[in-house]
Amino acid sequence: MGKVLVVINCGKTKSVDMNIVKARLGKVPGFDLENEDEYRRLLGDFVKPAIDMYDGPEFKVLRQFRRCIDTFILSARYGLIRGDRSIVPYDAYLSKARVDELILDRWRRYGNWDLDRLVSGNWDVAIIRLSKAYLTYFMKVMEDPCKLGREIHVLSGKYNPIKCNNVIDHHVRGIGDSRSVLRKLLENICGSSNQ
Repeated sequence: MGKVLVVINCGKTKSVDMNIVKARLGKVPGFDLENEDEYRRLLGDFVKPAIDMYDGPEFKVLRQFRRCIDTFILSARYGLIRGDRSIVPYDAYLSKARVDELILDRWRRYGNWDLDRLVSGNWDVAIIRLSKAYLTYFMKVMEDPCKLGREIHVLSGKYNPIKCNNVIDHHVRGIGDSRSVLRKLLENICGSSNQ
């Protein structure tokens, strides 16, 4: 089987009740990563690993294969983090296709906690599932994504700036299509789900 990497962007759907978070804080954390320690103190009972915090369809697939894969998430709040990294619930997303230097600066100062681990990894297969906006940020954060794996699968729309000899493009249309392709890839690599 070999080592398998999945890089995916964060999701809007969280596994906690955001109304309770808002009631407790008076707001929901967003891009304000400089307040992380305070949020962790006030929301300690809501802090959980990122792969369990995000609750969209793709994350449900990833949780089924968690023993087979190393998951890294490009989070609008945190930058690049491991899937097992504990995070607070938040509401932030990267919707612009252009790169916002303020967000990149905030990640450089307070986030990107697992960027070095991602860059130094040595995976046989890498699966990159990022939307267009997140791919744009990813390319600013990663010096050479071609080194992430001997074989790299990119699940995206028509936009794919990752140009390497070892890239296999999978053009997907929306979350349902992406979830299906992601599941098939992981089943081929890992066997049936091994949760």
